Amino acid sequence: MHNQLTRLLRVAVPVIGAPMAKASEADLCAAVAKAGGLGFIGAGYMDPAKLTQVYQASLQQLDGNDEVHRAVGVGLMNYSCSQELLQAAIDLKPRAIWLSFGDWDALATPIKKAGIIMICQVQHLEQVEPALKAGADVIVGQSSESGGHGASPASLLSFIPELVDHVETLCQKLSIQPTVPVVAAGGITDARQMAASFALGAAGVVLGTRLNATYESVYPEAKKQALVKAGSSASSHPSTIRTTLYDELSGVAWPPAVDGNCLRNEFTAQYSSQTPLQDAVKQHVKEEHDKATADNTVDKLVVWSGSSVGLITSIEHAEDIVNNLVRDTKLILQQNAQFARPKVLGQSS
Repeated sequence: MHNQLTRLLRVAVPVIGAPMAKASEADLCAAVAKAGGLGFIGAGYMDPAKLTQVYQASLQQLDGNDEVHRAVGVGLMNYSCSQELLQAAIDLKPRAIWLSFGDWDALATPIKKAGIIMICQVQHLEQVEPALKAGADVIVGQSSESGGHGASPASLLSFIPELVDHVETLCQKLSIQPTVPVVAAGGITDARQMAASFALGAAGVVLGTRLNATYESVYPEAKKQALVKAGSSASSHPSTIRTTLYDELSGVAWPPAVDGNCLRNEFTAQYSSQTPLQDAVKQHVKEEHDKATADNTVDKLVVWSGSSVGLITSIEHAEDIVNNLVRDTKLILQQNAQFARPKVLGQSS
């Protein structure tokens, strides 16, 4: 599966592992890279020393692999990234640096100066022009179905085609050639969704929640099992909810309009409707949450999850997931190509 994106990223397949903080580290990145995709370290909460250690550990697992099977990148969060962490990421000379949530310019200038591919994740159309002007080499469209933090009002089905058209128009306006590729992110779990993303105009896909439920993810085992047992978000009692509850408790000041998609649980049922929490309530809730953290009571802790979690039925190896995803997507595309082929008169169906 070769296209503009795979040539740009120097990878074998158009699959990117999302830079999930506290989940995507050395083993997961290496597994995605071994399958021919681009694995990202979720470095948002790391210090420079931790990032360097994780990056080197990932590359050590890829010793002896050819270039297209040793692609590892670094994911940063614009609004909170220190200059020290940014410089550490640049010094590693990763295959790409992923930016999201906040203004681009302060981080983009040194990244572009270093000649590193810059991937910019957007949640709505208004973010695209500043990203392109900052030098984005790839635009990731994060839809409302994505797990973890996001801010998109639109589903993948509506967002990606509009985003593709918008990027093309802006590239013409800004005299950017070739047109910057768009990658689809948000709830992508199986080959049907990957094939659909190509039909919508995307050049590749991002896997997030599906890779959380792998042996290689550093996500806690109890939370992996919660993903497997979560059930469907397409039911009358959906398994996921978008909320700011856990961010209020953590004290992390995310940019305006950003919330998080996570599994519904005892805690969200009781307190999500009360956000933003009043001070008196917040203190009580925080004490309850701190105790749940100490006791590892998962039904009160955040389990970030995309809306397609109902399609996850087992914990698997990440390399197998990517390989099977690509294989099955090819089969779907081939079947649809046959479906679209004109039938010759007299030919059996």
